[in-house]
Amino acid sequence: MADITQLYKTPPHGDGGMETYKKKLLRHRAGLGIRFLICAVAVLVIIVGVWLWFRGRTYTEYEVLSSVEHSSAVNTQYAEYNDYLLRYNRDGISCVNTKNEAVWSQTYNMQYPILDTCGNAAAVADRQGNEVYVFDSRGLLTQITTRLPIQQISVSSQGVTALLLNDSNVSWIYLYDAEGNVLAESRCSLEETGQPLSISISRDGSKLAVSYLQIQNGTAGSCIVFYNFGSVGANFVDKIVSSTVYEDMIIPRVKYLGSSVCVAVSDQGIICYEGAEIPEETSVLSLDAEILSVFFGTDTVGIITEEEQNPAEEEETPAQKTPEETSESTEGTENADAEEGAEEETGEDTTEQNQEQKDAAETAENTDKKKTEKKTDRQKTEADEEEGRYQVNLYDTNGRTVLSLRTDLKYTQAKISKDMLILYNDTECEIYSPQGVLKYAGSFDTAIADLYKTSGFRRYVAVFSDRTDIIKLK
Repeated sequence: MADITQLYKTPPHGDGGMETYKKKLLRHRAGLGIRFLICAVAVLVIIVGVWLWFRGRTYTEYEVLSSVEHSSAVNTQYAEYNDYLLRYNRDGISCVNTKNEAVWSQTYNMQYPILDTCGNAAAVADRQGNEVYVFDSRGLLTQITTRLPIQQISVSSQGVTALLLNDSNVSWIYLYDAEGNVLAESRCSLEETGQPLSISISRDGSKLAVSYLQIQNGTAGSCIVFYNFGSVGANFVDKIVSSTVYEDMIIPRVKYLGSSVCVAVSDQGIICYEGAEIPEETSVLSLDAEILSVFFGTDTVGIITEEEQNPAEEEETPAQKTPEETSESTEGTENADAEEGAEEETGEDTTEQNQEQKDAAETAENTDKKKTEKKTDRQKTEADEEEGRYQVNLYDTNGRTVLSLRTDLKYTQAKISKDMLILYNDTECEIYSPQGVLKYAGSFDTAIADLYKTSGFRRYVAVFSDRTDIIKLK
């Protein structure tokens, strides 16, 4: 009979040995888990630290990743259009990529071209002219010819276009679909409805906001009117679903941010409205300083004001006494000398002198305190001047401040590009993150025509009159 080899033997120490083995195995596994957790935490800390470092870092230099030369006519203007660039002037408009390759182009003859974009749609019109061209990402959608001169244009993402036209005595608001057919029209006059100052169509093309200038009892005011061209608006007279009158307030700008949120910028602040069908006022933000610039992001409103600096107050100097006061003072001195002996006898002179000394000390203390306060106020004013001449604020659609900063850059353009705040003039530029961190401050060797954020970490497109550069901050 063959021997049978026993594959498993009972531990020499019985069940106690097995328990010890299990405990050692458990401790070993726990140690591995702890070491893995420590390594994971360390890696996470490094990643967060690097991220915070990059987030708070300010760059002063850049490198050119690619450069494409091109030639542009005089008075050529530029506008960011999704991931492309619109280049337009009196002779035509073209959509180009970062390599200056044309996606589409259209020639025309306009004296004062004005542009509006929304999503994939873009519309260019001749201010005080009669021609309008509407495009999408593939090219021309429709061409519109008006009978009256064009004053303003607003386009939705589907290509629905609103036009404000001027006549000699009245104004007209026309709404066209993407094929150029008239959807609606409205006659406006200062005596009847008010003079329209600004128009804006919602992103979905179903609502239109109009700011009217009205004169009531010899006082200028404004009226914000909302039109609804959908099924809801059919139940209202003239499709007007909402209107609000603002006395003693001029509102020169209305702007739809999306399909349900609209903002109105007045000479006194910002008014926000919201409503999918019937917009209603949701918040009012009052501003004390004079507004220098207004710009819009996807869901934000940018306001730039110039802070008023308080003039340095002069140090207080003792007022000179008039001759009459001098005479009264002299008489008082003589009388005091005459009664000096009697006062010395009664001891009243000592009490009065002590009281006068206390009053003089309190007066001097109060004067020093006022001087100190005024000096502190002047120091605060000087500190504000050092922080920056211009105040830049970004507000959300509820009127809350989401970004606030000061700058001394004498900007000519302010914009939001992929959530980045960009300020620039001919040669200088400042770029801020959504948190207000200064990401870049520097200059370029030639005049900037346009600057915007492109895809890629720290990458931007700098457009000049003779070339287009893709740059990376470093």
